[in-house]
Amino acid sequence: MRNTLYTFAILLGITLHVQAQQVSLNSQYLFNEYILNPAAVGSKDYTPVQLNFRKQWTNFPGAPTTQFLTAHGRVADKMGIGANIYNDLAGPSRRTGITFSGAYHLQLDKAYNHKLGFGLGLSLTQHFIDVTKLDTYIDNDPTVLKGFNNQFVPDANAGIFYHYKNKGFAGVSAYNLVQMNRDLFNFDSSINSPLVRHYYFIGGYHFEITKNFGIKPTVMAQAIEAGVFQFDGTLLFTFNKYFWIGGSYRHNADVVGLIGGQVGPLKFGYSYDYTLSDIARYSNGSHEVFLELQIRTKKTEDSSIPWLKRNRIYNTGN
Repeated sequence: MRNTLYTFAILLGITLHVQAQQVSLNSQYLFNEYILNPAAVGSKDYTPVQLNFRKQWTNFPGAPTTQFLTAHGRVADKMGIGANIYNDLAGPSRRTGITFSGAYHLQLDKAYNHKLGFGLGLSLTQHFIDVTKLDTYIDNDPTVLKGFNNQFVPDANAGIFYHYKNKGFAGVSAYNLVQMNRDLFNFDSSINSPLVRHYYFIGGYHFEITKNFGIKPTVMAQAIEAGVFQFDGTLLFTFNKYFWIGGSYRHNADVVGLIGGQVGPLKFGYSYDYTLSDIARYSNGSHEVFLELQIRTKKTEDSSIPWLKRNRIYNTGN
């Protein structure tokens, strides 16, 4: 029994190492650059509050599910702050935490169209294993019930982010800078799952072909110190700036369809991932939706106006 549990722990440790160490997989990062770069906080001329839900590999037992809530905005002429509350589920494991971020934005031109931000994020994450979801030969096996730790792990991330109006962006970032070790197993101290650093590049630009039609190509590249590299390419077609449809290709992983729009202060989007790997035989793909509320800033660049007075719900009449 002990050997069986030991083997299971190794397999579980590998699973956690692959899944929970990474920044959560997201197909609609181009609508929320903050989730991949802390320097993006405060880069927009409004305050976005976004809720995102992702169900990966539907019908696949124990498949990952992710939810997060982000908000960020400018609190001074060149300063931005933000927060990200996230929850990841994958089989019996759960990763729940919060990240606080701050960024300083350099003004590259007098019109404040070109900005370069430097950001830092600090996070605290609980790594939890729900033993009630583990199948064992013996009900309420004390070896299993006492075999796992629930651990809080601090970490940090940093980034540089260039932003041009609401048209173009580019940035580099690094996550899991502290590289803390997660000691999740009580029955053998030799089993561990250290955090590994992840590096990201994101970039995109919206080209206005006509007054009512545009295209927006974006790219995302991820490199992991363990030797894994991933590349995403996306192309959106925009109509009247309030509706979009497009697709993405994730190298050797998925083909993604995206659709969404905006009505007043509300932006919403949906994506469907068709898996290219062997998992497609057991899964009906992945679904992701987001809803964003935009709190408009009357004159963001004028920090002499109190923050609470500058920020209000979007009003098309002003």
